[in-house]
Amino acid sequence: MYYIYINESITQRELADKMSIKEPSVVRLLQKLESEGLLHRSSTNEDKRIKKLELSDRGVQLYLDLLPVAEKFKNDTIANIPEDDLQTFKNVLNTMVENTSKEKHYWNNEIK
Repeated sequence: MYYIYINESITQRELADKMSIKEPSVVRLLQKLESEGLLHRSSTNEDKRIKKLELSDRGVQLYLDLLPVAEKFKNDTIANIPEDDLQTFKNVLNTMVENTSKEKHYWNNEIK
């Protein structure tokens, strides 16, 4: 919901890329959100296969209601951790994500 909320116009493929998951997996998540009335998917004029995503009014309200809960959880989780340590942790995680992305590409090419 976060990525859909912050991006005015995002497609299923773009969302999958941002979440670093395969498009079929994101489609299942979107189907669930849509069935709950939290999301609208619509085809683009250029290509009917491409689906643009938008939160429904109910989806926006749920997202906004959850923000303070997520913020409190984040603050509780990082309490008493020095800022330098948090920055090091973020840097290491980012490097791990980058390495994983490289490996996925490598393995996809090797398996063929």
